[in-house]
Amino acid sequence: MLYRKQRGPASLWLGLGAGLIGLLLGFLGGRTTAPQPTLQSLLQPAVLHLRQASGALDIASLEYSRALQGNAESQAASLKAVRDARAEVAEAAPLNRLFADQVTALDQAFAELEDAVNHKQPEAAVRNRLAAVQGLLNTLSNRVRIDR
Repeated sequence: MLYRKQRGPASLWLGLGAGLIGLLLGFLGGRTTAPQPTLQSLLQPAVLHLRQASGALDIASLEYSRALQGNAESQAASLKAVRDARAEVAEAAPLNRLFADQVTALDQAFAELEDAVNHKQPEAAVRNRLAAVQGLLNTLSNRVRIDR
């Protein structure tokens, strides 16, 4: 009759220990070869939020001219686009710490633009406010770009 010799608990512990040591060495090897994060890579998501905000302002500009012709859907769309742009800038949290003054000025300009769109001010006034917000966004974007 054939029988199999049972292994003792020592071989189980030896296998678990070898597996843990292998995982630890793999983790340490991966960490030492990983590139260090740069300031540019850390700010990249914030730059993307600024680009999204700029795109939303382009939509607001297009929709507002239709809104002044009496299109209620365009009025709502332009107001939503301004709010979306403002929310995108708010999502760029690292910028609040690095460029607090510029972000505060940008938020104030957004508030004025939103008020102008909400109260259906003349197109020239809204375009001036849009240009001011776009200018502040561009200034902030240029300050954030480190790759120059």
